[in-house]
Amino acid sequence: MDKRLVGKWFKEELGETLNIFDETPLRMKMSFSSSGYYNFEPNCVYEKDGYFCFEINDDYYRMAYQIKYSDGSLEGFYTQHGKKTEVRYRKISDIPEDLPYEEHPTEIYVPGTELSRIELLKKYDKYDKKEYGADNTIVLGGEIPEILNKYGYHDYINGLNNKSDEIVFRLLDFVCDHLGHNGSKGLGNGRTITDLITFCETNDMKTNCRGLAVLLASLLRLNGIKAQHITCMPYEEPFEDCHVVVDCLLPSGKRIMLDPTSRLYYKDKKGNYVSLPHLRELLITDEPIYENPTASYNGNGFDKDYNRDYMIKNTFRFARCTLNKDGIDGRTENSRYIELIPCDYPTENFSENRKKDFVYNDIEFWTM
Repeated sequence: MDKRLVGKWFKEELGETLNIFDETPLRMKMSFSSSGYYNFEPNCVYEKDGYFCFEINDDYYRMAYQIKYSDGSLEGFYTQHGKKTEVRYRKISDIPEDLPYEEHPTEIYVPGTELSRIELLKKYDKYDKKEYGADNTIVLGGEIPEILNKYGYHDYINGLNNKSDEIVFRLLDFVCDHLGHNGSKGLGNGRTITDLITFCETNDMKTNCRGLAVLLASLLRLNGIKAQHITCMPYEEPFEDCHVVVDCLLPSGKRIMLDPTSRLYYKDKKGNYVSLPHLRELLITDEPIYENPTASYNGNGFDKDYNRDYMIKNTFRFARCTLNKDGIDGRTENSRYIELIPCDYPTENFSENRKKDFVYNDIEFWTM
């Protein structure tokens, strides 16, 4: 590694800080003061073609950086959705800081606006009723993967059938009893039930929110229950952080959001289960939401105020596949990846190709 890279570097845009350590293998930590995420490790760090490279986010939203030392600065670019954006960091210390991970994503104003998260959500609360062809195919059933037997899968669902809502909550418990969340772990290359559990087995039994949600949705569909993983995104583009949860149609016909990152689901003040579109409405109208008693992040309790703020941030836009089956996550030969965008949301910075998959009709998007 070029020793000149070692130290603490800063970029004004997004309040981005890099701490690069003189270690083998390469190690670094990042911070974004714009969104309140501090001292997290990128998905991966490596050297390639004379560049220091690192990546954050998952799959379609991945930001892949390539930088190098140049006349006292770090200069280069990141690529997202095929678009290159130049970056330049200035050195603020020769000694990198190795501080623990912190989250404080409750900034007053969203970058590029003069509005708070909740003000933006209330401003952009409308959708239209045009037809966009947002089809949705959900493939149910299938063979039970052998790997599930290692974790007592059948013990969780014995005596239940797919006509009972209880099987949904048992499957949430199955995932959360055996697997935990670590946003910096990634989720590997495969998306089948077997792929995701195998990845966790070599990564301290943890994966990121997308891995947990894809797995839970696949298990629900395996049991004949309609479910899909949904990417929940903030106002800004590009963004450093999003969240992925499960949208599920209970056997009783009720709809519910399941968040395996926190073993979480919500009810409203009338005791009704809360779906993702309903959650957005409740947040906009400042209504109370009530978490299940077993909600917990990696077994360490649940911060309801933090989670509410986090979902205010991440219920601005949504994205899903048009084909939901085991192993599918994003664009494939048979699947589009569509995004639900509120009316009047500024899209001039998006490519025309990306805009082709924008949907402004919420009813069409949420049809399952």
